[in-house]
Amino acid sequence: MTRLKYLLPFVIFFTLQFVPHQYVMGAVAVEQTALQDTGPVAQTPGEPLSIQRLTGPVVMDGRVNEEAWVAIPPLPVTTYEPVAGLTPSEETEFRVAYDDDYIYFSMRGWDSDPDGIRINSLYRDRLSGDDVFHILLDSWNDYESAIGFTITPSGAKRDGLVSGDGQGGMNADFMTYWDVETHVDDLGWQAEVRIPFSSLGYQDDNGRVVMGLYLQRGISRKNERITFPEVQDNIAMAYFRPSLAQRISFEGIYSRRPLHITPYVAGGVGRDYQLNSSQTAYEPLNSRDLEAGVDIKYGLGNNLNLDLTINTDFAQVEADDQQVNLTRFDLFFPEKRQFFQERSGIFSFETGTDTRLFHSRRIGLTDTGDQVRILGGGRVTGRIGDWDVGVLNMQTDRYGSIPAENFGVVRFRREVFNPGSWAGVMAASRLDMEGGWNFSYGADGLIRLGGEDFLSLSVAHSLDEEDMGNRFLSGSSMQMIWERRSRQGLNWLTRLSRTGDSYNPGTGFVPRRDYMQASQDLEYGWMPGVGSALQIFTIGINGEGFWRESNGQLESAEAGASLRAVTPLGDSFDASVSGHFEEVPFGFTLLNRTNIPAGEYRFMRVSAGYQMGAGRLFRTRIQGDSGTFYGGWRHTITVSPTWNLSRHLELEASWLYNMVDVPGSDGWFDVHLARVRVRTALDTRLSSNAFVQLNSAARVVTANVRIRYNIRDGNDIWFVYNEGFNTERDRLNPRLPLSDVRTVMIKYTHTFHR
Repeated sequence: MTRLKYLLPFVIFFTLQFVPHQYVMGAVAVEQTALQDTGPVAQTPGEPLSIQRLTGPVVMDGRVNEEAWVAIPPLPVTTYEPVAGLTPSEETEFRVAYDDDYIYFSMRGWDSDPDGIRINSLYRDRLSGDDVFHILLDSWNDYESAIGFTITPSGAKRDGLVSGDGQGGMNADFMTYWDVETHVDDLGWQAEVRIPFSSLGYQDDNGRVVMGLYLQRGISRKNERITFPEVQDNIAMAYFRPSLAQRISFEGIYSRRPLHITPYVAGGVGRDYQLNSSQTAYEPLNSRDLEAGVDIKYGLGNNLNLDLTINTDFAQVEADDQQVNLTRFDLFFPEKRQFFQERSGIFSFETGTDTRLFHSRRIGLTDTGDQVRILGGGRVTGRIGDWDVGVLNMQTDRYGSIPAENFGVVRFRREVFNPGSWAGVMAASRLDMEGGWNFSYGADGLIRLGGEDFLSLSVAHSLDEEDMGNRFLSGSSMQMIWERRSRQGLNWLTRLSRTGDSYNPGTGFVPRRDYMQASQDLEYGWMPGVGSALQIFTIGINGEGFWRESNGQLESAEAGASLRAVTPLGDSFDASVSGHFEEVPFGFTLLNRTNIPAGEYRFMRVSAGYQMGAGRLFRTRIQGDSGTFYGGWRHTITVSPTWNLSRHLELEASWLYNMVDVPGSDGWFDVHLARVRVRTALDTRLSSNAFVQLNSAARVVTANVRIRYNIRDGNDIWFVYNEGFNTERDRLNPRLPLSDVRTVMIKYTHTFHR
């Protein structure tokens, strides 16, 4: 394996000062029960809340009735939605405790209408409008990253990773090890959660550990969120914001070095098709595969983990959602593979919209989504002192004309000025075994200016053997964003960015080059309060322009206005109108069927949509869009229904229909993108997911069926079936086969813990 040497660029440093927020929480008066004899927990404002040790055993049966729980005072709770700061409509108790090995959480949720408790699905890692108990734990205490643990009344679990202080939502492809039990009765429902310290990254200071905590209970039919701690209602997505979490502390917990060894074995058969030697017909090519490999996780020390993988296999990963590309730029697909998930936020480095210095899908996947064998690799993530650290090195095998390659990334980042502000550097390399190389590096930072105002800066540069002599600007990309993250009052996002024509990070993703961008989004939100027919109403205006950097010519522009209204039950309506300008420098082919010649084009678009609240058993989103398009017209409608027939069966579908008429297309033509997904679950361990997609633009139908038996966290049996079908077999000569590719496999993983 080629040995890589990384060059670390200088660390950017800023000189601002900021007084961090402090949270003052008051106790909420609730009806006293036997478990509340200790009274609500008391807290010193601004100080971490000291968590009590358990004084006795806790039986994990979903019933919060042990004496050890009685000794723990409940946390003060309030509402966040539909109106913040109120006494919850249903009595709710949160408790937190710990021992030498675990953190324990309990939720006791009384309900005046127990038949109204939503238990819509038993499917793992899926929320279908269920009632929930949600735990957000910033175990790294970095005010930026956290692990989310979600429990439904059925005991179904969902774990996910939050990064970027919640701005990217929750990545549910992340998985860790934890236990949960629930109980539902005529009074409501209860939950007990046990999370091993070994499943968390944390840092101790002579046995004292500080983390961030945010708890919530979701009552689906009321669209109500009951939370600890209390946060201001103007803060958007507060329940995903590690920076807003209550700091908590544990005593007598020391760093440990957990070891998880997860071998796998997988076997299967496949069928592909290739042209015969005379190129007159496609002939089947059958294959049989038997693979084995192993993943190892080892704690190197205080909040620092080493992950190793040998002969990595991702056969059980869910298929990508098909997309229809009606632009001249590449589409972005998210990472779903488990190995790249943990603390993936450390490796986040953006210099523009979807422009990334590192995108892990470049490792082991071709541009068309074909899998390339990953021979092995390693990753170190965590914290050393005040520094967040990420180091990754992966080796792939040869795939057709693509040589074997080595990918390397080094990332350092640390807090500056105040919680929520940081600065960092990154370097990445891509070397192939035939002498090709690419190296990229950069520096970035996020500054919390005060309140919910943030300023982010980034600059990156790339080099390869073909562009050694390029100027710094032509081979670089940079961005500045000033934003206010709020949902009430004036909210904005100002973006300035540019990317040179030679910028090409071999490990990253760059949808467009040779441009300068300026954009401005302004939004004003109202929250009428108690008794209103609306929970929130927002209006906004936006403008954006892209200029070609090489000659200063305007290439793309957009301006528009929008409004959105959300009801207290979670139903929402949105509408917008926008004008677009597009200067196409070179002609391109739209959907491989219609040529769009070079020239200037102006569009006008109107859009409207309606979405039902998540609390309904049947819910849907309907979106319509209409307007001019490259000298012609395009009308679009999207319908996305979901129906939970029972907790064992969920039907989900979506249909995207485009009707397009552009000059040279010989009249109107249709583009369909349809998806049907059937999720079944016998219980919280045995489930299946059948996913069928039709893409008329690509002229294919794909099927992905996965059956999973989750013996326990880390121990799984998977059955996976994939097949692709050609829908227009006569479009090429010789005639295409009906089945393009087929694979059937079984995979077993088993995790050994220490």
